[in-house]
Amino acid sequence: MSLLPLSQSRRHTWLLGALSVLTVAIVVFVLLVRSRRPNGPPYSPHDALRTIAIHQGFRVEPFAAEPTINSPVAMDWDENGRIYVAEDTGYPLDTRPIGRIVLLEDTNGDGFPDRRTVFADHIVMPNGVMCWKGGVLVTAAPDVWFFKDTKRSGKADVREKVLTGFAFTNPQHMVNGPLYGPDNWIYVAHQGPVHTVVFQDPFGDRGSDIRFADGQGPQLKMAPRSVRFRPETHQLEFLSGWSQYGQAFDEWGRHFTITNDSNGRHEVIAARYLQRNPALLLPSVQQDISTADNNKVFPITRNPRFEILTDVGTLTSSCSITLPYLGGAFPHSFDRVACLAESAHNVVHCDVWSDAGVTYSARRLEEKAEFVASTDAWFRPVNMYIGPDGALYLIDYYRNTIEHPEWMAADTYHAGYLYSGQDRGRIYRIVPDTQTPLPLPKNIGLGQAPDAELVQQLSSPNIWWRRTAQRLLVERHHADAVPFLARLFEESTSPLARVHALWTLDGIGKLDPSRITRALDDPVAGVRENAIRLSEPYLAKAPELARKLMQMAGDPDPKVRFQLLCTLGFLDSPEATVAQNKLLEDGVEDPWMQVAALSASPARALPYFELAVSRLADSETKARRNFFRQVGAVIGMRANPKEMRRLLTTVAGGSRRNSDWWGGATLDGMADGVRAKGADAKAALKNDRDLFVQMFERRPGPVGHAVVHLLAVLGLPNNATAADALKRAERIAANRKADASVRADALDLLTLANSDREARLLESLLDPQEPDNVQIAAVRALTSVRGGNVGPLLLAKWNGMSAPVRAEATNTLLSGGSDRVLLLLEAVKNGDVQTWQLDPYKPRLFMDSDPAVRQLARALFEQSSAQREQVLKEYQAALNIRGDVARGRETFTRVCSKCHALDGVGVAVGPNLGTVRNHPASGLLVDIIQPSKSVEQGYETYVVELASGDIMDGIMSAQTPATITLKQEQGRETVIARQDIKTIRVSKVSMMPEGLEKQISISQMADLLTFLRAVR
Repeated sequence: MSLLPLSQSRRHTWLLGALSVLTVAIVVFVLLVRSRRPNGPPYSPHDALRTIAIHQGFRVEPFAAEPTINSPVAMDWDENGRIYVAEDTGYPLDTRPIGRIVLLEDTNGDGFPDRRTVFADHIVMPNGVMCWKGGVLVTAAPDVWFFKDTKRSGKADVREKVLTGFAFTNPQHMVNGPLYGPDNWIYVAHQGPVHTVVFQDPFGDRGSDIRFADGQGPQLKMAPRSVRFRPETHQLEFLSGWSQYGQAFDEWGRHFTITNDSNGRHEVIAARYLQRNPALLLPSVQQDISTADNNKVFPITRNPRFEILTDVGTLTSSCSITLPYLGGAFPHSFDRVACLAESAHNVVHCDVWSDAGVTYSARRLEEKAEFVASTDAWFRPVNMYIGPDGALYLIDYYRNTIEHPEWMAADTYHAGYLYSGQDRGRIYRIVPDTQTPLPLPKNIGLGQAPDAELVQQLSSPNIWWRRTAQRLLVERHHADAVPFLARLFEESTSPLARVHALWTLDGIGKLDPSRITRALDDPVAGVRENAIRLSEPYLAKAPELARKLMQMAGDPDPKVRFQLLCTLGFLDSPEATVAQNKLLEDGVEDPWMQVAALSASPARALPYFELAVSRLADSETKARRNFFRQVGAVIGMRANPKEMRRLLTTVAGGSRRNSDWWGGATLDGMADGVRAKGADAKAALKNDRDLFVQMFERRPGPVGHAVVHLLAVLGLPNNATAADALKRAERIAANRKADASVRADALDLLTLANSDREARLLESLLDPQEPDNVQIAAVRALTSVRGGNVGPLLLAKWNGMSAPVRAEATNTLLSGGSDRVLLLLEAVKNGDVQTWQLDPYKPRLFMDSDPAVRQLARALFEQSSAQREQVLKEYQAALNIRGDVARGRETFTRVCSKCHALDGVGVAVGPNLGTVRNHPASGLLVDIIQPSKSVEQGYETYVVELASGDIMDGIMSAQTPATITLKQEQGRETVIARQDIKTIRVSKVSMMPEGLEKQISISQMADLLTFLRAVR
């Protein structure tokens, strides 16, 4: 019964009802707000745009998105402004023909595509598209296809296979990126087949001979090199290097490539020069401009997704290099900026490239930030293009998972979300953030333009217009265009227009050598460089060109001089030799000038060696040592007995004081060449083995070291001379008073005896009292010891090894067959070897040919990365709390500063924290809560027992042959004589203590993470 009067009771009932209605309204309002608030990923295209941050002065605009496009990976504009997009819906594992090329058109003239037509379908994993001859070339391993619409229906009725034979390998490594080169060749990026294990059946095809599908033209034996071709003339050839996904040319025709962990690479020397000298052994033909600083990445992703082999915090999925920006619409400060897509970290990374002699160096565009970054873990930039408007167009594949399952944990690729996002995809437009917006590409009709108009477009500041106009002129092949091109070359104030005019004339077969001669005097170095390149087909029939080239050895530009030295290698005359010698002598400190010189006929190697001895041996530099080694390798590969004898006589006759450095480098090179050449070269030196043994004993140091390399190739002679040398080597190796490097060489010589007699000596040398290089040589020597004791011995000594010795031991175990590898993994399983100690070897273990090794390795690493302690789960909440930098600094000072320095606080005992800002907060949280899961190489804790019985521990900060230095908390350092060490072992745990949660609350952890990632 109500205690209120009836009227009051009714009013109360009414009030309750009103409050209920209001409450419901509030709840509905909150639900509506929440329903509008993004709760992804995945996000809608509109909401995804809000997650993207970009470099100051630019903005990101939407251009196209689902349902207009799905799973986009590549695109190209044709001459009429239509856009062809390759949709790879099958990635990563679906090899059915479900890929497509879609045609996007702007039908209402607003600059945005509004009509989608499936231009060509039933394609297996298409990954590249290029407009050509009214249709498109499409890369879809094992083939390159040509599709064309001859009926103007919007759908291709011509479907022709142009090239075939490429490997159907892991999708990240298939042939891709067709690009029209400035020299009128079509280039495709190609890495060659990669080793697949888990998915051998769908992706284990190694390819065959690369060839034209119609059977005409040459056939290229499969190799890890990119390809260029001309379909009309059936020309097909390898480049000197390879690229993984994407490639680029700069305005002067220099070629740039990419691999997943690099900032970009300059393909410095072309294949046609290297073909002249098959005896030239090069470790690389490309200059990688990556450094420890510029290959860091600084993502802003919330809850990022990383797979088991992802290199977190550094470039790990680089692709689609765009170098330099050539669109003409960005500020001039972007003229030398190179950008690449980095999908694993959800960023676009950019560097500023600078000339560095023949090649380039680079620095970050922003110190600790990226050009484009997203908080959205599904943001997957995979490709970039300069559009007709000068904007940079960015393709976002927009997927939950980007890594291929070959390198995933097994439970990940069985989880069922590999294709999440398959029905999505975006293309963004990046433009300057100015008051006057950059106009959209509209009303493009270059396909109908007369030749004279196309020629004028060769002067455009935008590479799309220049490249498209040149391609169309070459395709048309009209002789009527020649006068326009000639006038452009003679009268244009644009050096780029002059270069395009020359190459277009060359493409239609109307280039007059007299124009090349005039171009050799051009005031702009890039024009001269291209003119030298263009002169090569005419050198035999235009002697005035050859004479002009030989007069250019003093050109002020290093890239011109490099190109000149490459081109002069085609000439064989005294005058050409004089010019080559001058170019080499003046440029010897640049290793690429050495390569250019040695790419000439291999017969030039001995004269170059004699030139170096007479003019370059007066002072030792790294570059000069490299040249002596390179020239020695060519002579070794040539296997000409007279040349070899001349080289050996010169080295042996030199005084030890003045010739050891270059003599050792030359013999090291000869060993490389003899090893590569094989039987013929070994036979030529067989009778010199006694001489080498004598040189080892008489010339300890660089020459003796090199002699061991030669004897490793040739084998020791079976005679008294060798026997006596081995006895002396054994005594030297055991003598702790001898020079450590000479002892290491002695051990390497003992290894060649292939005897078990020294096993006890080798075991005794695995001692922390011995210098690292002696221990490393002893580990190497153990590989020749027969029996099954090597693995257990190395593991028994494991915890007493320094990091370099342990790395050599790891290589010995991994190269000793499955039994030794399994023994190592069992030691990991038992806790005798820590998982983090094998982190650098994960790819090799995961791809081992033995299923037992693969399965055990994956199980161990997956367990290590997947198990999270309850405290870590609890502290995940810190990732969703907005931290405070000032409070985080206080926490760092209180808890971390004893061993870490950052922002002027603390002591640098542990790893440098100045780089952690590029690590995601989730990764830092794991490192802090579970530090022993990921001890950084070089920062292991060592426990040392001294002969006196004292025990010390710390990080090994320095070593000499006689001492080690341990660094402890507060920066204290202790120097210990090796002779005082009784035992040494590496700790199984990090010097950074477990249990930090007792000192740091969840909110303080959020503050600490914010501080660590905010410090610049």
